[in-house]
Amino acid sequence: MGQESFRSDGQQKGLKVARLKPVWWGVINVALAAIILLIEPDSIGDAVDEYSYAVFSQTVGAPLYPASRVDDIGVILLDDESLAGLKSSWPAVYGLHAKVLRKLLTAKPKALFIDFTFRDRRAAAPQGVLADEWMPELYVHDDSLTMLVSTLQMYQMMDIPVYLQAGALNFYQHHAVLSELAPYVTLVSGWGDLRGQADIRALSYQLAPELRNAGRVANLQDDDLPLCDDAVMRRTGNGNLLGCDVSGITAAATTIYQHFCSGKERAKSIRRGWNCDQALIMPPKTDKSEWLAWRDDLLVRPMWLSWPDRQADYSAWTKAYDQSGNVIPPYECGPQYSDPNVAKRITGNLATLFGIGARADVNCAPFHTISAEQVYRDTPSAGRWVENFKDRIVMYGQNLQGFQDVVRPPTLDTDIPGVFLHAMALENLLSNGSAYLSDKATYSFWLTADLIEIMTLAIIVFLRFGLAGLARRSFPALPHASNTQDRECNPIEYFGLILANKLSMFLSMMKFVPKIPKLLRVWSGNRNAEHHWTEQLDLRDRQLARNWFMVLICLLDLVLSVAIVTFGAIVLELSVLSIAPVNWLAVIGLGMLSYIPFVRSLFAQDNELAEGAEHDRHENSAEAIEKSATV
Repeated sequence: MGQESFRSDGQQKGLKVARLKPVWWGVINVALAAIILLIEPDSIGDAVDEYSYAVFSQTVGAPLYPASRVDDIGVILLDDESLAGLKSSWPAVYGLHAKVLRKLLTAKPKALFIDFTFRDRRAAAPQGVLADEWMPELYVHDDSLTMLVSTLQMYQMMDIPVYLQAGALNFYQHHAVLSELAPYVTLVSGWGDLRGQADIRALSYQLAPELRNAGRVANLQDDDLPLCDDAVMRRTGNGNLLGCDVSGITAAATTIYQHFCSGKERAKSIRRGWNCDQALIMPPKTDKSEWLAWRDDLLVRPMWLSWPDRQADYSAWTKAYDQSGNVIPPYECGPQYSDPNVAKRITGNLATLFGIGARADVNCAPFHTISAEQVYRDTPSAGRWVENFKDRIVMYGQNLQGFQDVVRPPTLDTDIPGVFLHAMALENLLSNGSAYLSDKATYSFWLTADLIEIMTLAIIVFLRFGLAGLARRSFPALPHASNTQDRECNPIEYFGLILANKLSMFLSMMKFVPKIPKLLRVWSGNRNAEHHWTEQLDLRDRQLARNWFMVLICLLDLVLSVAIVTFGAIVLELSVLSIAPVNWLAVIGLGMLSYIPFVRSLFAQDNELAEGAEHDRHENSAEAIEKSATV
């Protein structure tokens, strides 16, 4: 019997509680985070990235972005008030667009982008059109297309480039109207022309998108067709896009940037302060393979838009007054408010994010905007506001109720017309060149936001557990045997006891606060003593002092973690690598995986150590008894 019991004790001797070192906790957390990033669905990862970037832009990114080229771009909107004031209806006749654009021509803009889709004939086809051209049977009669054509001819004669969105490619029609407009415009892809869902949050912008239904059109085309460009379109006069490869059509912002940052316009644009980056200049479209390779590079690095929190400043414009003497703004969009202090704006945004205070609504886009009616008619007591658009790139779009061409940037509190998306993308290119924000670094495609996320998380985790090891060595635990007895209890009773225990500990720590000055004096007088300075304290005070010390370590960890995330998002990603800070929220979330083991290692009770020592004493006693029995 005795030998069997000793054998049983000997078998129990091999059962020991294994504890991981802090460094292995760090390795496990980083590996787990990497696995989560690899296996998470795109629908979840993209949603987290977009929300992270939206919050960052609204709170920190917008106040920091200067948007230095917004005054080089102007916007004209055809809205409901303009239709009523110009005694017109929707759909607006081609002649109405012609009248507005002719008035704009007198201001001598630098370029014009038309964000309208001109696709259907509204009158009998002229002589010489394609015999199989698709014609609607029911339509609103409009024979003013020739007036729009002659207006575009005027722009061409004055050497003012005009860019027109090509519209989505349909299998049953090929934009017959473009056959007459193509010789005078450069076709670009508009906001609603892209294949896939449009970004109504105005966070990203495709620089070289694929048009919707491009594959169907490609099936009707020969692989040897040249890329669609001005030379091909104007030589063939074939606006239905069947005479060229539609892969050559790029986004509006990209196309306008290419025109003014290459060729004879490049030197003038550089003198103007525009960032004409040679790395973004497209090769000639005559070399189809090289051009498609250039486009693929743009697809690999899509743009994440930088929006400012500034609003359009009309203080230098001539003021107009109504009959009551009230000032009439150029485009009604709410009060103008912007604190010039960037730090105050960031602090206020962060406070608002956490529900502290409120900020004034921002309803104005950062670009100078006037309505189509204000272009066509002189403003009472203020002359022609359109004269302020001289030598600017002007974008002409619509803001009509019931149409879905709207976006909601993170910096605004209302929807704005989709034409502002092109304006902001062009401003980003003119200000930053190839250093526009993306999910990949400017200088290396392998340096991505996900890689920065893993590196940042690794730094936080290993620093956290290193801090825990340093804290435990600086303030060692107190070994004491536990006098508690285990018993079964229901969940409610269990959580009640836990809460009572923690509340009692909290009250004891609060009572210990007046003793902290005395504690500091003990530490100062005995820090170089042979024995650890905490041995000068009684056991209870030593335990409470240790708890306070670990609380300070937790606060220090919080400060360091916030500093690391802030440095990674603002300095490293935003300023150096031109990577959009889309991962800071994921870093915080994944970093919480290591926080529980971190706190557990700080506040591990010393009775656990005592239990280990008690277990060792039992083992030593068993060995002694076994030896004596053997003798």
